Amino acid sequence: MKQATRTISDRGNVKTSLFEKISYGMGDVACNVVFALTSGLVTYFYTNVMSVSAGLVGMIMLLSRFFDGFSDLAIGVIMDKVHSKHGRGRAWVLWMTIPYGVTAVALFCLPPQATGIAQALYIFVTYNLCTTVVYTALNLPYVTMAPLMTRDENDLAKINLFRMSMSPIGNLIVSAVTLPLINRMGGDQAAWIKVTLVYAVVAMILLLWCFFGTKERVNFQAASKAESLPLSQRIKALGKNKYFLIMMGATLTLAIYQTLNGTVATYYSQYVLGHNEFYSVLNLAENIPQIIVIMILAPFIKRFGKRNLALAGAIIAAAAQVLLMVQPDNFGCALAAAALRGIGKAPFMGVVFTMTADIINYGHWVTGVRVQALTFSASTVGMKFGGGIAGWLIGVLMEKSGFTGLVQEIPSAVSMVKGLYIYGSFITWVIIALFMFSYKLEKQYDTMMADMESKGMLQ
Repeated sequence: MKQATRTISDRGNVKTSLFEKISYGMGDVACNVVFALTSGLVTYFYTNVMSVSAGLVGMIMLLSRFFDGFSDLAIGVIMDKVHSKHGRGRAWVLWMTIPYGVTAVALFCLPPQATGIAQALYIFVTYNLCTTVVYTALNLPYVTMAPLMTRDENDLAKINLFRMSMSPIGNLIVSAVTLPLINRMGGDQAAWIKVTLVYAVVAMILLLWCFFGTKERVNFQAASKAESLPLSQRIKALGKNKYFLIMMGATLTLAIYQTLNGTVATYYSQYVLGHNEFYSVLNLAENIPQIIVIMILAPFIKRFGKRNLALAGAIIAAAAQVLLMVQPDNFGCALAAAALRGIGKAPFMGVVFTMTADIINYGHWVTGVRVQALTFSASTVGMKFGGGIAGWLIGVLMEKSGFTGLVQEIPSAVSMVKGLYIYGSFITWVIIALFMFSYKLEKQYDTMMADMESKGMLQ
């Protein structure tokens, strides 16, 4: 009888099972299928397969990312208003499963004989439908699910470690398999469509696994109360949260790195290292160490702290680029640098969402307003803007360098590719390290949580 009358707070303290952690991670494996396509490969498809201007593609990416950033805020607001028997975040995983697969395939159905204006419109509409609307309405609610599954801090950290160790798998498979598979299928548009269709079906199955294998248990009264506040008041509360601003800056910079690395690596592999399929090997070299390090991260978090690990990782990732500065044309150095970047990137990826949950608590403590869904959505706004700025800048710089999408490129274009891939990535990791250096929340976190508990703020 006592089990039947357990409170919401008690249910929230339940630790999740291994199967539920894996099920949650499957959602990010699915999300990374489209992320891998849209953060790098789709640009290569437009320029080198469909012969669309790199500058035009870059401009579309920039405009799309700005729309995408605003859509994150919109979805955050809608999530606060829409209630479902399936949960606050989990319901959206179900609702977006089919649209996710359909819009991903549509990206590569660009009419080859259409005019330049018609192609530009098609790219803009399908890219925004896929990333701005569907992907946002899927990924943002998915991200908010973890703190709704348990209130146990250690279990929440494990959930996110499972998620982030599984997350690169979708990216790894797409990045490693796509170009070799497409090349062997003829390398034309039809091959791209067929391969993406297979990815879409697999991703939809994984999303359903995530939906049916997870459960939301936590319902903070303070978060429910905050939903009734005007949007302006919640945004004002976010602005007073200094650690939210620090983390948004760090994730924005990470998005610049991911777009830069994902997009330019294809050109770097083809024009500097000698073959576009080296892109697949470089991604394996970066993602496999990242997965391994995240999987063993838990004991190091307890010993060294989330911030210290993220800071050390950023320094390692920046140092990796020094190898390429010495020998930019050497494939062995490129592999070693990629592996070091994966090792360095792992701590940040492993703790970023747990740190975001900490930041939500800090904001609640400082302002008295628990801004939950909007915090996650505003965080991703920074990532979307960062990715958009990077995509636009890459397109502009490549266009100005004389890039034409041909197999043999002029020296100025090759130099631009080297500069973006080597020095651009180095600068982003230095900036992330500076943001992490200024993050001091962990020093006061235990005192803060004890104070919140004594005041009944965690109900």
